[in-house]
Amino acid sequence: MAVLLLAAGGSGTRFGGSVPKQLLPLAGVPVLRRSLDAFLGLVDEVVIAAHPAHRAAIAAACAGLPLPLRIVEGGATRLASVHAALLASAGDPCLVHDAVRPLVPRRCIADCLAALAEHPAALVAVPCAATVKRVAAGLVQATVPRRELWLAQTPQGFRRAAGLEAFARAAAEGWDCTDDAEVLERAGYPVAVVPGDPLNLKITEPADWRLAEALLPLSATASATPAGPR
Repeated sequence: MAVLLLAAGGSGTRFGGSVPKQLLPLAGVPVLRRSLDAFLGLVDEVVIAAHPAHRAAIAAACAGLPLPLRIVEGGATRLASVHAALLASAGDPCLVHDAVRPLVPRRCIADCLAALAEHPAALVAVPCAATVKRVAAGLVQATVPRRELWLAQTPQGFRRAAGLEAFARAAAEGWDCTDDAEVLERAGYPVAVVPGDPLNLKITEPADWRLAEALLPLSATASATPAGPR
């Protein structure tokens, strides 16, 4: 029984405005709901880590979702929020997704689940296409070879037992991790990489919003083909 752990605990302060970006309507549908709907038919339950101030609004955005749904209080960090959602769930495997990635192709979700049948953890990522510079004090220090560099997206996933062990260690030892896959990495679990998609945009700044609106028709076309069976 696969579970989606949706990280929606942010306040959206970087985006500006009184309403967090995950609750703003993208072509009439809240961003968070678009992110959730991409997983329909691929997971069996949803647990959302939410900021207490936005719990009611998130529940309203999820009204009518044809899946068992729980909303739990998020923590002070993403790691703490995902850990809280994991502890409140019963599913295996577990997928973690950003609430503000509403255009995720279903292929990426299905491929991540398939990878978890063979590996304890997996993430969706795309190869780095840009030249990467290491910079200090406004000056280039080095050009970083990009051949082995990938840009992480979500979903990221793990088998339940591995996730429980890794996130418990992270909480006990005060790890500072920037994504969920790093928690599994630091705990010693191999993490498989699943090819992602440029459409899988994370809405962070206002310019991302305009891009998401432009890409929405392409995303709908890409998701029209049903994903394979789990």
